[in-house]
Amino acid sequence: MKYFKSRIFKKSNFLFLALFISIISNVIAQSDAVGSLYMEGPVIGEMIDAGFLYGDSNYNAIAYASDGNVYYVICSHNKKSSAQFFRYDPRTGSVDNLGDLTDIVGEDRTKVINQGKVHCDLYEHDGKLWFGTHAGSYDRTYPGGHIMNYDIKTREFKDFGIPAPHEGLVALTMDKERERMYAVTWPGYSFLYYDIKTDKVERWQEAIAPVNQQGPRSLGVDSNTGNAYWHTMDKSIQVFDYESEEVSTLKNPNFDQPMYNVPMGKEGANYYVNVAWRSIKWSEAYQKFYGVMYFSDWLVSFDPKTEELEILDRIAASPNRKSGGVDYTSLAFELSDDGKTVYYIAPYTTVNDDGSPGDSEIHLVTYDIALRKYIDHGPIELNDGRRPRYCQGMEIGSNGMLYIVGWAKMTDHNSERWKKKYEIDKGGKPAMNIEQSVDLQEINLIEIKNPLVK
Repeated sequence: MKYFKSRIFKKSNFLFLALFISIISNVIAQSDAVGSLYMEGPVIGEMIDAGFLYGDSNYNAIAYASDGNVYYVICSHNKKSSAQFFRYDPRTGSVDNLGDLTDIVGEDRTKVINQGKVHCDLYEHDGKLWFGTHAGSYDRTYPGGHIMNYDIKTREFKDFGIPAPHEGLVALTMDKERERMYAVTWPGYSFLYYDIKTDKVERWQEAIAPVNQQGPRSLGVDSNTGNAYWHTMDKSIQVFDYESEEVSTLKNPNFDQPMYNVPMGKEGANYYVNVAWRSIKWSEAYQKFYGVMYFSDWLVSFDPKTEELEILDRIAASPNRKSGGVDYTSLAFELSDDGKTVYYIAPYTTVNDDGSPGDSEIHLVTYDIALRKYIDHGPIELNDGRRPRYCQGMEIGSNGMLYIVGWAKMTDHNSERWKKKYEIDKGGKPAMNIEQSVDLQEINLIEIKNPLVK
């Protein structure tokens, strides 16, 4: 009898345990299948002050290099200053200004327009950071953007010249295996490449985008073929064939589908944005490109073998994702080193009680491609309580940190720093839309703990 009871008890335990495991497994599976997590945050970051008050923007140009330092560029639209190249050491907290890019290339800013921007990623190859320069303000005195690199060991810059006279390099990518730089110019929107091994430049001077639009800001290279892809901003994708050295327009995909056609005109601007990707990155793991679309914040994949473009999910900040609202899509879009996770700094404009637009803020969004798991980790907030309101560049550090360059309001109106910034900003430089504010803004590197790294 005792044996009989014991068998029943053990069997009951087994059934209970099996039922429990089944329930838990089902919950986990449902959680992964649903794949959406909205966190209140905030995500706390620390602003690293470089002391560069002429700075007013950053576009992509951040790299966590093999020496453990973070290299980044703060741009300037001010004719009195150029873009500045900085190095931050996370181990010591020190910041060094490595140089003024106009001075480095030997140009006289009293006679020509500055090298006011770097509008691309910094690509590390053989111990050097490769990049291209771009104009801040513009007229025909602008000499043109330079192909350059910075040697991490010798701490020296090298200038490889101007591939397109009077044209800035507004988008640039690197094929490290074949040692080529591919670029789109501005304002003419021509396509070119610079071959590092041969010092050869080839340029297709026919415009690859309507010049009254905001042209491509991101190019992708298929590591298998060496072919380069970009969006024409006119409902088509073009490809540069590495073997034939010819540019052609793909027949697919069809961007006339209603899901892609979010209205993208910009009120009061002298250009408009058609349906297009804002940023595109190659994933070696999945052998596809992943990108984020203008305004809609659709996360898409593009397979160059089949020419298929697939909408995966919407990676907007959670309030926009819930409501269907839109903001101007950020270039701060990256893939993890293994190519399996998307990191995105998603903009969001808050809404006042009366329904009018409020302050802008930025949210940290991650997306697990395999699980299709979306997480909004919440708005980014500095450790002094301020919330950055604009960001166009991000880097994923191998030290467990994320690095962005963002705007934040300057709150101490009585400080000498605020007064100096006020004098600079009212000095006649072209104003960006983001600057139409009663508050002065500073822009600096921001260091954030990566929430996906334990």
